[in-house]
Amino acid sequence: MKTFKPKIALFLIFLVSILFFSNDFGLIDIEKTAIVTAVAIDVADDGEYLVTCQIAVPEATGAVSENQKAQITGKGSTVGNAIKSMGSVSGWFPQTIFCNLIIVGNQLSSGNVITVLDYFSKTMRVQDSAQVVLAKDKAKDLLNATTPLDNISSFAIQKILLKNPGFDQDVAPVDIKTFCVGYYSECSSSYMPMVEVLSAQDDKPKSESGGQNQDSQDSSSQDSSSQGSSSQGSSNQSEESQQGATKTQGQNVFDATKTALFLEGKKVGELDKELTHTFNMLTKKINGSAFAVDDVNGKNYLLTVMDEKSNLCVKAEENDLNVCASVTLYCKISDQNAIEKDSTFEKNTPLPLEVKKNTEQTIKENILALFEKSRQTGCDFLKIKEKLYRFNYKQYSRYKDNFLQKMNITVNVTVNGQL
Repeated sequence: MKTFKPKIALFLIFLVSILFFSNDFGLIDIEKTAIVTAVAIDVADDGEYLVTCQIAVPEATGAVSENQKAQITGKGSTVGNAIKSMGSVSGWFPQTIFCNLIIVGNQLSSGNVITVLDYFSKTMRVQDSAQVVLAKDKAKDLLNATTPLDNISSFAIQKILLKNPGFDQDVAPVDIKTFCVGYYSECSSSYMPMVEVLSAQDDKPKSESGGQNQDSQDSSSQDSSSQGSSSQGSSNQSEESQQGATKTQGQNVFDATKTALFLEGKKVGELDKELTHTFNMLTKKINGSAFAVDDVNGKNYLLTVMDEKSNLCVKAEENDLNVCASVTLYCKISDQNAIEKDSTFEKNTPLPLEVKKNTEQTIKENILALFEKSRQTGCDFLKIKEKLYRFNYKQYSRYKDNFLQKMNITVNVTVNGQL
C-alpha cells in the first residue's frame, strides 16, 4: 500500500506531462486569438439588427508585439442572432467575455432599448461591469472614428467614462447590470451617457456623415489588404473594417458629458453637462472635480472640490411627502482672471463671500432643475420611489403613483473655503 500511492502520483504526473507537451489542453496561439473589446448595435433599413464587434487582434513577431484592431458586422433578427452570424461568415467566433463597452445606436432609443440589452444582461458571455452608452447617431460610427489618443477607439471612450478619483466627475457612467436593474425596478427608470464625436482641433461636433465616415472609409481601404482572414461573404451578413488606425492619426475626440434619461426603456430626456455634474454631486463623491464660477463682480473663478458631503432623504407622512437634498462642499480657488495679492494663493484662503453665495445659488438652482426634469419626463433617476419603498413603506401605497407631483422639495447647499 505504501508503494502504491507513489506509483499513482508518478503516473498522474506522467499523464499531465503528455497532455501538456502534446497541446491537448487546447492552448491557443496568440496570433489566432481575437478579443471583442466593444459591441455597437444599430438598426438596418429592414428592421433587423446590425451588430458590429470591435476586435483587438494581438500580433506578435520576433521584433514587435502590437495590438491591431478589426471590425466585423453581423445581421440578424435578434442581437444574439447577429453575433452568431459573425462566426459563420468570418471563421472567428466572437468571444465577448472581455467586452467592456456596449454602444446603442440613437435610432434604438425611440423604442425600448431593453430588447437589445437584455441579451447582454442575461448571458454569461458578457461581464456585468460592461459600460453601456448611447451614440448621438449610429453606434458603429463611434467605433469607426480614429483618435490620436488610442489605437482602439473603444479604449479611448472607456477612459473618459471610467475616471479615477481626482478627475472631473462630469460623466455619469452606468454598467449593463445597473441599467437593467433600474429598468426592472419599481420606477422603471435608468440613464446612460451620450457619446458624440468631436473634432480634436476645435472641439466641435463632427458630422457623422461627413469627414468622420471619410476617415473610416480611408482606413477600411488601407486595411482590406492587410487582413487575409477577413470574410468575403455577403455584405448583408458581414463586413470587416480592418487595421490602419495605428498608422492613420485621426483628429477625433469623444464627449460623454450629456446624459440620456430612460423611462420603461425609452429615452425621455437629457441632462446637459452642468446638470450631469450636479447629478454626480448628489449620487457620489466628486472630490478633485473642478467647476467654473463666472461673472462674480466681473471676475471669473475656477473652484476645485477638496471634499464633499451629500444626502438625499425622503420622509413620507399622511399628508406630506418631503424630499430634502443637501450638499456641503469644501472648495479652493484654483484659478481666476483677476490680479490679486499673493496672499490670495496661500494654502488656506477662505472663499470671497460673493463667490460663496454665487456658487451656492447656482448649485441650488441646478438641483431644483434636476427635480423638475424628473417631473417633466417621469424618469425617477434620483431613485425617490426606491427610498419611499425602503424607508417609508407604510406610506408607499399612498404616494407610489403620484410621488413626483406630490413631493415637497427642500434644498440646502453650503460652500466653504479652506480653513
